[in-house]
Amino acid sequence: FKDEQDIRNMGGIWKRLPYTYSFMLIGTLALTGFPFLSGFYSKDAIIEFSYLKDSYVGYYAMGIGIFTAFLTAIYSWRLFFKTFHGDYNNKTIDINDTHESPVSMLIPLFFLGIGALFAGIIFKEMFIGYSSSSFWKESIFILNEIDHNHIPLWLLLITPILVIIAIPISFYYFIKNKKILENFKLKILPLYKFLLNKWYIDELYELIFINPIKKIGLFFWQSGDQGFIDRFGPDGISKIVKSLSNKASRFQTGYIYDYAFVMLIGLSILLTYLILK
Repeated sequence: FKDEQDIRNMGGIWKRLPYTYSFMLIGTLALTGFPFLSGFYSKDAIIEFSYLKDSYVGYYAMGIGIFTAFLTAIYSWRLFFKTFHGDYNNKTIDINDTHESPVSMLIPLFFLGIGALFAGIIFKEMFIGYSSSSFWKESIFILNEIDHNHIPLWLLLITPILVIIAIPISFYYFIKNKKILENFKLKILPLYKFLLNKWYIDELYELIFINPIKKIGLFFWQSGDQGFIDRFGPDGISKIVKSLSNKASRFQTGYIYDYAFVMLIGLSILLTYLILK
C-alpha cells in the first residue's frame, strides 16, 4: 500500500485483524464446501445421494444442490471480500481504532476453526459412510440400501470445481471491477428491486392480513370496547355514582336544618314503604 488512503480503499482492515481474518477464512472455506473441509462432505453427500436415487426427482434435487452450492460460494465470498478487502465504510469508527477480537472470542473461533478443518475428514465414515447405520442404529430407518459403486467422476468433481471458481469470480465482481454489477443492476432494476424486496411478500402479507386485522381490531376497540362496554359498563357506572355523589354532597352544608330535612325525607320514604307494604 502506498499510503493510508490505499489501506482504506483496498481493505487494509484485514491486516489489523489477523486472527479473526484467518478464522473467518477457514469458516468461509468450510461453508462453501471447499474440498476436504467439513462442509465439503455434507454437501457432497447430499448431491451424491440425490443422484443415486436414480429418478427425475433425484436428478432435479441434484441439479438444485449443485446450483445452490455455487450460489452459496458466491455470496459467502462476497461477504468475506467486502468485509476484509472492500472499502472501509464505517463513519463512526476510524480504521486506526479497529483492533483484534478479545481472547474470549478468539478461543471459541479457534475450536470452531479446528472443527471446520478436520471434523469432516475424520468423522465422514462415522456419520455418512457406508457403515453409518452402526452409528445411527435405529434412529434412521432406511428402506433400501443405496449402491455407492456407480458414482461418475464428473459428479465428484463438479461441485468442488464450481466452489473454487467462485472465489476469483467473487473477488473480481465485488472488489476488482464493481462497475460491471452496477451497470447490470441498472439494466434489470425492476427485477433487482423485486428480488431485493423479497418478492414483496412482506408488503403483500401486510396488505392481505395485517391491515384488515388491524382495522377489525380498531373497530372493536373503538366501537365495542370504548363505545359500548366502557360507556355502559365501568365508565358509565362511575359517572352515575360521581353524579349522585356530587348531588348528595350539596346537602353537606353543616347546617342542622339541612340534616333534619334529609332525615325527614328519609323517614317519609320509610313510612310510605311500610304503609304500602
